[in-house]
Amino acid sequence: MMENLSPKAQAGVLIVLLIVIAAIGYFMLFKDWYRQIDATRAQISKVEADIQKGRALQAKINEFNRQINDLKEKLAKLKEIMPSTMEAGKLYGNLNRMANDNQVYIVSIKAGKKTSTDVYTELPYGMKLRARFNDVGHFFANLANFPKILNVKNLEMKKLKAENSKYSLSVNCQVSTFIYNDKTDTPEEAGGAK
Repeated sequence: MMENLSPKAQAGVLIVLLIVIAAIGYFMLFKDWYRQIDATRAQISKVEADIQKGRALQAKINEFNRQINDLKEKLAKLKEIMPSTMEAGKLYGNLNRMANDNQVYIVSIKAGKKTSTDVYTELPYGMKLRARFNDVGHFFANLANFPKILNVKNLEMKKLKAENSKYSLSVNCQVSTFIYNDKTDTPEEAGGAK
């Protein structure tokens, strides 16, 4: 059949046959390869998206860890200025010493009701004082400069009526200190997980 055709026609038929074979090869063989390549590209895109999500999550984790470390540092600083239970037990003596050092007469000190939260326990003391105005100022300045936390509230000052008294003021106030509750530590801080 090809013998009856001219060389140009034979070349044309051969080209058409090659195109048909290439098309059949494409649809039979190469099309599957292209499908596999497309599927692999889709998987790569999905994995890249997952990697981006993972990086974003890692960035959030790093930020949370930084915040946790900042909070631990702040807690450590607070623990330094919050008295221990033993130091809080000496508060009465410290208040007495500061009052004597500043010529403030303590009429009475009464322990108030403890107030506990998850983190700390407040130990209030109701105080009645007699003093001169400047001496009261020095006393409260010493309280403000005390190395552990002391909080003064409900401050009432009244001028005493007796003119022959050594003291010119009557002072009522509440002085509180705060004890850190160690039970709020994490297992690692409290001695390690079991």
